[in-house]
Amino acid sequence: MECRSPNPQEEKLKIKASESLEADRVRLLIDQPFVGAFLIRQNLIPVVDSRCETAATDGQNIFVNPVFYLGLSPAERRFLLAHEVWHSVYLHFLRRNGRDRELFNIATDMEINFMLKHERFKLPDSALLPPAGLEGLNAEEIYEELLKLPASGGRPLDSHPEPGDPKEGTPENNDSDCDGNGSGEIIFDPDYKVDFGSHPEEQVREKVIEAAVQCEKMRGTLPGNIAQIVENFRSGKLHWKEILAQFVTSCFGGSRRWLPPNRRYISGGLYLQSRRDMQLKAVLAVDTSGSTGNDLPVFAGELSNLLNSFGQYELKVICCDSDIQSVQTFSDVSPFDGKINFPGGGGTSFSPVFEYLEKEAEAPNLLIYFTDGYGDTPKKPPYPVLWGITRNGKNFIPWGMETNFFSE
Repeated sequence: MECRSPNPQEEKLKIKASESLEADRVRLLIDQPFVGAFLIRQNLIPVVDSRCETAATDGQNIFVNPVFYLGLSPAERRFLLAHEVWHSVYLHFLRRNGRDRELFNIATDMEINFMLKHERFKLPDSALLPPAGLEGLNAEEIYEELLKLPASGGRPLDSHPEPGDPKEGTPENNDSDCDGNGSGEIIFDPDYKVDFGSHPEEQVREKVIEAAVQCEKMRGTLPGNIAQIVENFRSGKLHWKEILAQFVTSCFGGSRRWLPPNRRYISGGLYLQSRRDMQLKAVLAVDTSGSTGNDLPVFAGELSNLLNSFGQYELKVICCDSDIQSVQTFSDVSPFDGKINFPGGGGTSFSPVFEYLEKEAEAPNLLIYFTDGYGDTPKKPPYPVLWGITRNGKNFIPWGMETNFFSE
């Protein structure tokens, strides 16, 4: 297998693509001020590289393959740039949380492409759109529905790198693949440097707010679909799923040693990383007073995806109204599938859960309490607690981390 850098002809293509990228960025600044203003804050980098067949973004850079890019019509090129912008704005590279990578990437493309089609962008023929009935859903909702459908055979339009991806596929650490044996060639472009930085969500947040300010100066107001996103960034709000993921990850500790994919899930097509000598011990307490039933399945399903991405874990699910009604234990050996028996239905008291855990030999790494918020104020425990308040719940807890999971 031969490895090489871009040849002179390919370098000329990169120069030609750079000129088109600048022209398309200016045109988008006129026609789509928010997208154009965001693009001004991005590095547009043509690359001839075997790892980037079409386009990719890391939230700071947009990489495009000049052969693919120049083969599109001008309108389709502008669509491609907008597509990459929205992957960043939607923080798709932080939202997978253990889901099957290929299928979730398809779902994110469908989420973006439907929105851009609605905004009258010209989509290439290869761009994926959501099946009938899934239009307007977010990537997580589309993903859950795609799991129920036969595989379509479609592929995402672009590459979807993520923070934490192994830094492999370079001549320096792939000498064994570049020894001249085998057929074909691999092209490594030194300009293709994916780098999410240490806080990609904060970097995107700054760019979104700056782009919004510039857009408001140009047009006075923001389009409705953008205004709400910008307001969330301005107020520091994160999507509830991102808050959940950050809470669980931070409580699990900063020392992470990754192993090869967890074999338990390979047969199902999931290539999930596992952890060595570490087990997440978590508790999910569910307020079963009667007002949490509608929101619980969505939340529990997200927690299931998240936990199963950790490899080794133990989860106690405690159902409680005015008293504890049931305790179930799940683990990586007997996985939590998000389905919870829902006994109870009486009044609400939070104290029984904390009293139960106080008697346990070992405190959990974390507790997540899913509730409508109407109940007593228990004594603060020594472990981290996240209060997940339902859609119409009451925010009330004076300690712990609190968020309304279903606030818009």
